[in-house]
Amino acid sequence: MTQALRALTDLALPVSCAACGQPDDQVCRGCLDELARCLWFGGPRGARPDPCPDRLPTVHATGRYEGALAAVVAAYKDDGRRDCAPLLGELLARAVDAGVAACPPAFDILVRRNGPLLVVPVPSSRASVRARGDAPLVALAAHAVRGFAADEAVVADALRSRRRVADQAGLGARERAVNLEHSMAVEPHWSEAVAGALCVVVDDVLTTGATLVEAARALRSAGALTVVAATICATQRRNTRPTSGREDGRLTSRTDVQPTHNRLRANVEPIRVSQSAGVV
Repeated sequence: MTQALRALTDLALPVSCAACGQPDDQVCRGCLDELARCLWFGGPRGARPDPCPDRLPTVHATGRYEGALAAVVAAYKDDGRRDCAPLLGELLARAVDAGVAACPPAFDILVRRNGPLLVVPVPSSRASVRARGDAPLVALAAHAVRGFAADEAVVADALRSRRRVADQAGLGARERAVNLEHSMAVEPHWSEAVAGALCVVVDDVLTTGATLVEAARALRSAGALTVVAATICATQRRNTRPTSGREDGRLTSRTDVQPTHNRLRANVEPIRVSQSAGVV
């Protein structure tokens, strides 16, 4: 479905909750409350899957992929609920902010104006773009950079799929890694910008980490200086655990990191979800 047709459909069809289907609400009050409970207290945190693949970049996420949060993410990506972009985009923005705050090279970019940093969405396959009519992560990445000045951060749709990969659903960690190995490359017209850059790879969900590993590999191969990652949420089914960046992996927050950008202060404030499906 094209974006124009989707917009006309949205006008013609009644609004229903993206999580439970209740009529008249984009996300109903009950699902908003449940979604808020999926978010980690104190803001986004470092997360890593277990087992953790080699070369996984540091990843920050806002909460657990479960309940209403998982339902809204799936509705946005697979059911055309692009009206949820502001909500999910703000959550992704906070994960990006946390990742940047925890990355020492970001200080040079944001404070000394040696940027911009590149926010790089994981690429959608051509088949997915044809089926959905767009690349949903690109829109979320655009929301994630709105709080930055133009010379601080830009969306870089720099990655492309080099070959077909099997559907990841049902694959284990090892199978996913093999499936995605060397499946991505940097678009030639982005090569100069990527070389020497700090890149923040963004995705909707951290599962086994295979997608982020491959995205980071492709960017590093093109000369990226530093690669970190941010996701809306992290799945729990493979014992994904929040971390503080230490080897023990205990449930601790990164809110002790001193912000390097005015938007990063949002990470130390409680996350509240409004009735209009926005995050405040």
